[in-house]
Amino acid sequence: MVKVIVSIKQVPDADDLRVDPVTNTLVREGVPAVINPPDLHAIEEGVRVKERYGGETAVITMGPPQAEPSLREALAMGIDKAYLITDRALAGADTWATSYTLFKAIKKIGEADLYIFGRRAVDGETEQVGPQTAKWLGIPIVGYVSEIKKIDMQNHSITVVRTTEFDEETVEVPLPAVITVNETINKPRQPDIMSIINSKLAKIIKLNKDDINAEPNKIGLAGSPTKVIKVHPPPKTRNPEIFQGKDPKEAADWIIEKIKTSLLTKEENTTYQKPSPITKVNGEIWVYVDHISGEPNEASWEIMGEARRIADLMSTSLSAVIIGADLAKEAFSYGADKVYQVKTSMKRYDNDVYTRALSSLAKKYKPEAIFFPGTKNSRELASTSAIEIDTGLIADCTSFDVDSKGILNSTRPDFGGKEMSTIICPTSRPVMVTVRAGVFKPLPKAERKGELVEETVDDEFSRYNVLEYKKIEKKNELTEADVVIGVGRGIKSPENIKLAEELASVIGGVVGVTKPLADMGWYPKDKQVGQTGNTIRPKLYIALGISGAVQHLVGISGSKRIIAINLDPGAPIFQNCDYGIVGDLFEIVPEIIKRWSK
Repeated sequence: MVKVIVSIKQVPDADDLRVDPVTNTLVREGVPAVINPPDLHAIEEGVRVKERYGGETAVITMGPPQAEPSLREALAMGIDKAYLITDRALAGADTWATSYTLFKAIKKIGEADLYIFGRRAVDGETEQVGPQTAKWLGIPIVGYVSEIKKIDMQNHSITVVRTTEFDEETVEVPLPAVITVNETINKPRQPDIMSIINSKLAKIIKLNKDDINAEPNKIGLAGSPTKVIKVHPPPKTRNPEIFQGKDPKEAADWIIEKIKTSLLTKEENTTYQKPSPITKVNGEIWVYVDHISGEPNEASWEIMGEARRIADLMSTSLSAVIIGADLAKEAFSYGADKVYQVKTSMKRYDNDVYTRALSSLAKKYKPEAIFFPGTKNSRELASTSAIEIDTGLIADCTSFDVDSKGILNSTRPDFGGKEMSTIICPTSRPVMVTVRAGVFKPLPKAERKGELVEETVDDEFSRYNVLEYKKIEKKNELTEADVVIGVGRGIKSPENIKLAEELASVIGGVVGVTKPLADMGWYPKDKQVGQTGNTIRPKLYIALGISGAVQHLVGISGSKRIIAINLDPGAPIFQNCDYGIVGDLFEIVPEIIKRWSK
């Protein structure tokens, strides 16, 4: 018998969110709220555990009274009990305050053997609440679970398969434990009519801040280390040149010229221009260097380039933090002034050991900010470390600045990229941020030297028993290609993607698709381009039948040149490309293919 608690979140339906053309802000009134889609997989997995092992399931959420329908949906899917933590004082909570509130609520309603969370929240792409709740509870977190292999109640353990973008491991941890589940773990069921009717009559247990004995200074907006200071539409970054003719042959000739010009364009001068300092801070800027068994993740070096700029704006030094690998020489070559190298026998990421190492290092040396690459392991490590260090964590950032008071301003896309939020951490230090891969450029690699500080992990106790491990050996063509042909809904059917593949073959590129096409199964999910897919930086991106949802634009913003073909003259892609043709891709693309080699 297994007791399971599933945590869910209610989010605005991103498909119904619109931007007010006058105020340039999101219109939320009248927008329906839905269960955060990844949480449907958490609910399904909780019900499957009950069906397989017996026991009891409960669902918990924090939100306004209007969150009741989401809880009833979970009940209709097979969950036994539902709890709504609702209080005006809880409004405005960031992930630190949210995870604290869930922790206090769990203590009130009774602890479970297994806690299941969806991998991410689609409104902010945080991936933080599950790991942070585990940290408050003092139990192990296994993130990115793609399969529950076995629950052994006799020995109080669970064995799962944990799958990241780089590796896969079968790991056993003691119960109780928290897991976050990948969307590939299952297919959520559709409840039958009787289950829906019964869920309408079921009791929702409501608790307020006093019921759960929450400390007032740790909940809601007041208790959140991070604060949103500005919400704004995504900035326009390009000045498009639009072809005005209607003849497909002329359009093809024009676009071929632009393609060839784009491919011949030389790389911009990447020599680093040191900015004038805005302020002077006492702490250093740190970059956590993510690695797989000693092989560095290139995103770490990308982030080092931006962190170098922030360090110079703050008139402080830039340091790299490396746990379990010897990468100091490389870190210096990418711009680090200092390297903190932590020796441990754990050569691969282990949340217990790595959290302990990073947290003790931060408490000892007191940096101003810590930047993490937005990989799965780094996101999880940042989440648990933020609770251990007692500071705020800002997720999935795509740009940074420093204000006149010396405060780091971190900007990230929200609601699938429909708006941008600028967030600060006013008083807690260090400021911690995870950074989207593929957005920034590394500094030119050069022979550099710096200060090496060696530390050792004194306590290597771990609750993670890795039974099997394999590295995922796959080359990501999208992120490495010089030319990417993007395909959107305008392609009309999956069979027509062959036209884009033929164009890619002719001009030497690869094909990527928008999220709707990947979700519908028209093309492999690993070929998705956008905020929740691959962030790319090719020399040339050609958008075929893509309207230009901000979720997609975030993923292609690093492209040197963007060419768009779309029938709709009002499509947002035409405000975010370098060259555009208002026309029928089924007329123009065949002409490009035919005329390319002439």
